[in-house]
Formats: sequence, C-alpha cells, structure tokens
Amino acid sequence: METVINDYISRELVLDPALLPLADETSLLDSGILDSLSLLRLVVFLEERFGITHSAAGQLTSRGIPAESVPPMSTTSQGGASSLQARATA
Repeated sequence: METVINDYISRELVLDPALLPLADETSLLDSGILDSLSLLRLVVFLEERFGITHSAAGQLTSRGIPAESVPPMSTTSQGGASSLQARATA
C-alpha cells in the first residue's frame, strides 16, 4: 500500500522534480507537495484505490500532516473485515 501511495504522490502531486524520489521522512506539507487541493486529490485517490472512507486520512500523519487536522481512519476489505485500523490522536 505504501508503495502505491508513494508512486501516486510522486507522479500526480509532486510539481518539483528536485523533490524526487520522496524519502520516508519527507514532510508533504513542509515541502509544499500537499496543499488543500492536493490533499483532497489524495483522499479521493485513497477512497477509489483502497476503498478507504472519506474520514480515512489518519495514515497521512506519517507524512507530516498534523494528527489533529486529520480525522480517524479505517478501511475494510472486500469481505467487510477490517484490514487497517488507525486512529489519529487529537
């Protein structure tokens, strides 16, 4: 999942090629990669690609988005069983 998300961000959201390849410690906010519009694009991608609900953006905190600005995240697999549970702490 991480590779798919990293590839999407690199391909669709990074406007400055000098930022590539993205390091795990790259802050998407501090580097200017994410703004309000690109965050929305990323959330839509996550919803479509992984079936993550709209309120599911908790994993973005690992990329430098403050936890208090991101709602809780959960996804379910095709069978309905929880495949990923993460909660952002406010």
